[in-house]
Amino acid sequence: MIERLCQAFGRRLCCLDSRPFHAFPSLSALTGAEAEAQLRALGFGYRAKFVSGSARAIAEGLGAEGLCQLRSAPYAEARRVLCALPGVGAKVADCVCLLSLDKAEAVPVDTHVWQIARQRYGVALGGKSLTPRAYQEIGDFFRELWGPRAGWAQAVLFCADLRKGQKPTGSQHQA
Repeated sequence: MIERLCQAFGRRLCCLDSRPFHAFPSLSALTGAEAEAQLRALGFGYRAKFVSGSARAIAEGLGAEGLCQLRSAPYAEARRVLCALPGVGAKVADCVCLLSLDKAEAVPVDTHVWQIARQRYGVALGGKSLTPRAYQEIGDFFRELWGPRAGWAQAVLFCADLRKGQKPTGSQHQA
């Protein structure tokens, strides 16, 4: 999806081995009247409204500079600002905080991470769904366990757990 986004809205950077590469789009490219329709045509589905809406909200609100300033804001403040954008919830805000804003304490929690917390660490949380309270408690648990780099530790654990469920590929594993 990111590649399609860049191809449709970003400026062409170069061509390597006959393959074009494009820059990530500017805010203005994503705020146009037809942006949402173009995003839907590119397969963004329900996300199209949120991508164009968030781009508009940023352009009309804090601006690109304000968005960049979130890097120096405390984690809780950056997360709060991001969650105010259309379609941005706690998990997406934590992903942005961890991967783009240098907030290593941000722990994105989805149902997979919730299962890891329950099965591997015995985190006992009531209910059968990932509630906002459970989300916060899991993030707090991992921050307590792993300290200020909890988000990266969770990412490693998440990837390792995903790989565990994959079947090996390649000639050395064939019968």
